[in-house]
Amino acid sequence: MTSGSPLKRLLVHVSHYSLASLLTTVAGVISFPFMTRVFSVAEYGTINLIAATLTLAVAVGKVGVQHSVIRYHSEIASGKRIFSLDQLYSTTLIGMGATGLAMGVLLLAATLFGPDRWFHAIPNLRLYFAISSVVCMSQVLESVVINLVRAKQLTTLLMVYQVVKRYAMLGLVVVGVLFVARSLTSFYAAMVFTEVTAMLVLALHFFRKHVDAPLKASSFSSPLYTELLRFGIPMMVGYELSGIILSVGDRYVIEGMMGGESLGLYSAAYNLCGYVQSVVISSVGQAIMPIYMQMWDQKGRDETAAFISRSLRTYCLFAAPVVAGIAAVGPELLPALASAKYASAVTVLPWVIGGMVLDGMTAMVGAGLFIHRKTTVIVSIIMSCAVLNIGLNFLLIPPLGVVGAAIATLAAYAAMTVAMALFSHRLLPVHLPWASLARSGAASAIMFAVVYFVYPGHRLLTVAVRAMLGALVYAVVIVAIDGDARQLARKLRARLRR
Repeated sequence: MTSGSPLKRLLVHVSHYSLASLLTTVAGVISFPFMTRVFSVAEYGTINLIAATLTLAVAVGKVGVQHSVIRYHSEIASGKRIFSLDQLYSTTLIGMGATGLAMGVLLLAATLFGPDRWFHAIPNLRLYFAISSVVCMSQVLESVVINLVRAKQLTTLLMVYQVVKRYAMLGLVVVGVLFVARSLTSFYAAMVFTEVTAMLVLALHFFRKHVDAPLKASSFSSPLYTELLRFGIPMMVGYELSGIILSVGDRYVIEGMMGGESLGLYSAAYNLCGYVQSVVISSVGQAIMPIYMQMWDQKGRDETAAFISRSLRTYCLFAAPVVAGIAAVGPELLPALASAKYASAVTVLPWVIGGMVLDGMTAMVGAGLFIHRKTTVIVSIIMSCAVLNIGLNFLLIPPLGVVGAAIATLAAYAAMTVAMALFSHRLLPVHLPWASLARSGAASAIMFAVVYFVYPGHRLLTVAVRAMLGALVYAVVIVAIDGDARQLARKLRARLRR
């Protein structure tokens, strides 16, 4: 475990997650133009439709227990529970193995025996879903191991695993598609092999190197599993399933109302934002939750609230320019990576990345709800916002097309963030950094105005020029107007001098 202050540990862990995300995003940036060029727009939309379905199936298969792992690991390790860590490891692995197998079999059965009207629009769709059922079982088991790794704050191990797995999959996909068969079958066969092999390697390494006692079936605890389910199932229904519907439900609406071509365009823009999200945004949520859970158990309410408030201010300094930056470079970046046939989707980018930035705040503004296990409140908030998102899609897609879906995404995430903050504040008084957000927003707007018209028409070269100039402009402006930014700059300068 990394030593030092909680904020320092957060920055270290965020750097690990961000580095892993950056390296995997590089693989994504490599595969992104490959996939969009090898496959048609409609086939690319099919890949994303299956991915959305697989995400839903995996979420159900995990039954929310992965959310329980982080919370209960901290309590058991600090001696606040009668259970042992050995029981936690065995119980989560055996329990989620069983539910993952059941969900995979259910997905396979739906694929084999579902009505033809579900599959007739896309050739070989039954086959692709059948292959994905194996991925479903593997990803459920992978989830429990990854969350145990997170709970022990082994961020370096997780970083190495994510990077190696991503590049192995990229290599196998390229080899399969180019040298075996230029089809989605080769793509999904490479995915299955990589997912299963990587999960087994991670599990064997973790339980051999970082768990003192060997796993035993006799260590499975029914009372503990009941508690894990009691905490996890509401989280699955309200936090995860509703969150997935919030993030990917629009795919089904777009496909139903506009067809596969529009779905492919929207998916390409959304995935590009997802690469940015994985580097800059998701890393914060992954790193901060285990830390503030541990702080709550060891140091109490006031220090935890102060730490999260400081973290929120820092997050705003880095999140706001992400939105402005994507808006500034998107018109050159998306067609450069995905090809000119996706250029019309650039209008989606600012709305989607804005929603993702707001989503990244929920682990912090909703900390009180997570700490106190207010799953009913979390369920209500996220389910309501998921319904809002789908409703807005039906309302906005007819007049606005895929941009309407993107606006609906931003509105739903904004509503979720505000609701989380309001209900959580009574349990843990985290102060929202409105002043920091206003200053970073102003600096980001200045950055956008300066770089948007610089050196147009040269695709990736334009992106590089605008990104470097934008980073410089934003850094100068935000350091001039924000005290937290000046403090970070002084620390960075001192570290560089050393």
